[in-house]
Amino acid sequence: VGIKRLPGIFRKQKKSAAEAFRQGMISAVNALCNHPSVVYWTVFNEGWGETDEILAADLLYSLDSTRIIDSSSGWFCEKGMKTDVESPHVYFKPVKIRKSPKPIVLSEFGGYSYKCEEHSFNLTANYGYRFFSKRENYEDALLALYENEIIPAVKNGLCGAIYTQLSDVEDETNGLLTYDRKITKVSAERMGSIAARLKI
Repeated sequence: VGIKRLPGIFRKQKKSAAEAFRQGMISAVNALCNHPSVVYWTVFNEGWGETDEILAADLLYSLDSTRIIDSSSGWFCEKGMKTDVESPHVYFKPVKIRKSPKPIVLSEFGGYSYKCEEHSFNLTANYGYRFFSKRENYEDALLALYENEIIPAVKNGLCGAIYTQLSDVEDETNGLLTYDRKITKVSAERMGSIAARLKI
């Protein structure tokens, strides 16, 4: 419904949950800190499970300040909470990026669904944000999304965009690849031309 700024009392977790989150973060960063493929940490996603937001973000900065830190992906940062990026999530409406003093990463968008029955996890359930029954319609709509909304947003400061999602996941059929990774739903050549235009 678009309401993000709920009073903190509605989002606070038990102390045991907050401590489990802290320990999990410490373990994850310590286990993955030497992996060169890790370039970006996210503390909280869309307000789910947020607890001691400022302390959690500060902890992550103390553990690894060498990578980009997105303290509250798709949500808002509490006053005093550090973050390296502004990271909106956009579904169900056009992507309109407003200029910001921070780099803008559209950390979730799209979610278009095209289900390949013989390569799906679940033959009855289906999840996505816009549905297509024909592959060519899906591909055209996806490329139009990039052409009409993502590429034009670069001039307003869009620095990165993460499509939802790379592959189908269980009931979610909004991937570029099928659940079994056997089918690429969109032409590599057409997506390649979009990628080339997004290069800095």
